[in-house]
Amino acid sequence: MEPSILLVDDEVNVLRSLRRVLQRAGFKVSVAESGPEALEYLKTSDVSIIVTDYRMPDMTGADLLREVKIHWPEIINIVLSGHADFNSVVELLNQGLAIKFLQKPWNENELITTIQQAQQLYCKRIAQHERDQLLLGSVTALIEIDENGKINRFNAPAQSLFSGLYSFVDDYIINIDAQPNKDDLTAFLSNKTNMLFIARKCAESEKEYEFILERYWSDDFCQLLKLSVNPSKSSDKFLIESFGDFLIKEPAFYQQLNEYEVENTSYTVIFIGIAKFELIADLLDYQSAYEFTHLLAKVLHNTFGEKVRMCQKHSNQFMLSVPHASNDATLLAALNKTMSLFSDAIPQRYKGMSLELYGVYGIFPEDVLSGKELINHLSLNMNYLAKKQQRFFTRFDAELVNDYRKNFELSRLLFKAIDNEEFSLYFQPKIDLKTHKVSGAEVLIRWYEPTKYGWVSPGLFIPISECDGQIIAISRFVISQSFKQLKQWNLQKVEVGKLAINLSARQIKEDPEWIDFMLESLNENNLSASNIQFELTETYLMDDLTKCQLQITRLRSLGFEVQIDDFGIGYSSLAYLSKLSIDGIKLDKELISGLDSSLEMQSMIRNIVRMSHDLNLKVIAEGVETAHECKLVERLGCDYIQGFYFSRPLPADKFYDYLINTNVRGDE
Repeated sequence: MEPSILLVDDEVNVLRSLRRVLQRAGFKVSVAESGPEALEYLKTSDVSIIVTDYRMPDMTGADLLREVKIHWPEIINIVLSGHADFNSVVELLNQGLAIKFLQKPWNENELITTIQQAQQLYCKRIAQHERDQLLLGSVTALIEIDENGKINRFNAPAQSLFSGLYSFVDDYIINIDAQPNKDDLTAFLSNKTNMLFIARKCAESEKEYEFILERYWSDDFCQLLKLSVNPSKSSDKFLIESFGDFLIKEPAFYQQLNEYEVENTSYTVIFIGIAKFELIADLLDYQSAYEFTHLLAKVLHNTFGEKVRMCQKHSNQFMLSVPHASNDATLLAALNKTMSLFSDAIPQRYKGMSLELYGVYGIFPEDVLSGKELINHLSLNMNYLAKKQQRFFTRFDAELVNDYRKNFELSRLLFKAIDNEEFSLYFQPKIDLKTHKVSGAEVLIRWYEPTKYGWVSPGLFIPISECDGQIIAISRFVISQSFKQLKQWNLQKVEVGKLAINLSARQIKEDPEWIDFMLESLNENNLSASNIQFELTETYLMDDLTKCQLQITRLRSLGFEVQIDDFGIGYSSLAYLSKLSIDGIKLDKELISGLDSSLEMQSMIRNIVRMSHDLNLKVIAEGVETAHECKLVERLGCDYIQGFYFSRPLPADKFYDYLINTNVRGDE
């Protein structure tokens, strides 16, 4: 956003002269002739800097800046007034309401320099506000460092993950590493690498952990680093001390890759590991677990030969450098051979343990990355395979790393999306199967990110916002805008029916005042609770059934309806529904998609509908896309239907047209 200056003075000639000077210097300038006029302007416009006179009729500069401090605390304020006002302005400066006093008549160079300094301070303040939101709202472990790599602060998840982190505040991030490497830090801070690996020994258990630091957010002043534990890093007691020339230390391994690159020699780096090694090490004695790592090293040596060099990256993971890179088929054949030889070599007494290998490889120069950067990205891929419990060999997936980066960037952009008016609401009609008319709509949020990504799928940004905390502000936005839109339709004398709004589990758990906010918004728009339905997911219900019941009871006592969304994909049990005071269930679209070809699915839905009706619950079928599906769910007894067969989600004006055509003109 381009910084904007608001000039406030009751003398028109002063405003005209100031405006001319600042516009000539390249600034975007607006003017107001009084404090009240300035406040009205601020309600509808973005302003970075205010330059105000002190003595003005109706409202003094001091009164104006006090109001600005309350409602727009990020704005930078400067007082431009006569010398006689100096003592009064000093008090404003001491209170932090203004950063500087400039005297009339002003010095043009001093004025422009002060405005430039104010711009820098504004950008710094906005950047810090965004970092504050991330640190407070994110469940991701985050550490803030300055441009020199010193730790400023961190959030609670980071402290939980890395005990004793508080003792490193104002210290360099590299100093938390048991084996610091300044070259690695320099490369990381200069954006030459995207990750920094840090080893740290736990004082209580003497166990060494490896942490991964990834660049999560950066601005002109600081960086936020994502902190995570490398799940593959285990105790050094399983590291192999010697295996001839085949096994080398990590620095020598990187040096080997560098020599290949200097000689223009292609090469492959292979990461290979033993699945669930931590569990195996816990179940077996030390010697047995060590035998497996030594056995894998032996098998790799026999498979790849003398020209290959190997490094034991972690207890259960090895890296191999293979000169003169082969094609995918040859590499996969060698890796599958490794798997077979490893299985055959496992002692008979451990055959039933289902020991498996997994791995990933990258080829230089085909995969663009080289050396340590390639290894860092391979490590990310290995962590992904371990987390997903996938047991196969695959080539390095650059898209996986890109997805990480994209998610990080989308998370950052989400914090600005509401202020930048990038969200919009869509409405998908719900059809009453008895009347075949619109009985209401589900409210759905859409995001258009204008700088890079365009339309972003809710399936992508909603989980990100749930994780990083933006969902609370987004949920409030949906409630507020839905109520405003419903009020507009009411003024147009249009019977919309009930609006169904999705509730976020995190909003309910972490925003204790959301119901009060919602009720205030309801009253402001002269709406009745009977116009609103709230939808909760089945998964959230089962996380804390007792607490959820209290929330539902309060909402229904206020006159709102409550429904269970996505029913049938989680616990698929009606037993708990009898314990909840709800009004209906919405069948998940996955149940509907295979309905026409599955008699078993039809029978299941028929029983769900029958039992729901016995509990006086309405049943909504979601995701109906064909005429045949529509007839089936109607025959099976569903009460309402929602899906593309009738209408896609529509913006407000298109939904209004659909409603009129279906409900009003359909009767004519």
